[in-house]
Amino acid sequence: MKTTKKYIFGLSYLLIISLVFASCEEVIDITLNDAEPKLTMDGVINLNSAATVKLSYTTSYFADEPPIYETNATIKITNKRGISEILSHVGNGYYIGQSLLGEVGIEYELSVVVDGKIHAGNSRLMTPTQIVDLSYTKFDGFGSSNDEDEYNLEIVLKNNPQEDNYYLVKYYLNGSDKEETYSLWSHEFFPNDELIEFSPLRFSFTKDDFVTVKAYSIDEGTYDYYSQLDEIIDQRGGGSSTPFNPTSNLGKDILGYFRAWSFDEKSIQVEDN
Repeated sequence: MKTTKKYIFGLSYLLIISLVFASCEEVIDITLNDAEPKLTMDGVINLNSAATVKLSYTTSYFADEPPIYETNATIKITNKRGISEILSHVGNGYYIGQSLLGEVGIEYELSVVVDGKIHAGNSRLMTPTQIVDLSYTKFDGFGSSNDEDEYNLEIVLKNNPQEDNYYLVKYYLNGSDKEETYSLWSHEFFPNDELIEFSPLRFSFTKDDFVTVKAYSIDEGTYDYYSQLDEIIDQRGGGSSTPFNPTSNLGKDILGYFRAWSFDEKSIQVEDN
């Protein structure tokens, strides 16, 4: 059994999300003026769960305005067998399904109709990976605190080299999603490996912290979406190029992304010596 061990940096995108919320079909420049509000969408269907969608509108970057929700949309999800259902609005722009649950290997189409305009995108639900092992090591590197010990995660994921796999690994600290840090993997990094071992060096924690790791199996389109976030961060870090929105799968007139995915999760806390 062959194993790959790599050390990678988390990918910060909190600022990008705060600026654009999500994405659009065509790459466009971000503007910070009082532009017309634009519809934004965050949609997902998990394995063995119904679809959920949130619809809202962008607001002025300079104005302290409450969120504007879209409450009159018609949202339908359909699987490749032709089975579909209409999602119900439950308040504050949230829409949920009931009977159509996520299945491995099934492609789903999400259709969002607002003011007579249709926005539609597809995503395929992939086989879930497995977090084979989750452990930690004491962090003694640059940037560590002198007041208390800090720790880094060591993660081992199961991989099937017979498939083209893509993974998104997210981190939760004391119950809160660390949106600014995630890890992204493609099968191209480990074409013949059954295990993937890595450590997110920009995510550290202390003795009293409770850490949860979720490893999502994603399709190529979702991987490309997060890869574009990487490019945005690289450009911002280098101070070059005008920032842009990552590509969506629902068309150029809506910001956001629809994704089907499965995941495995494990939690860990530093034990007393």
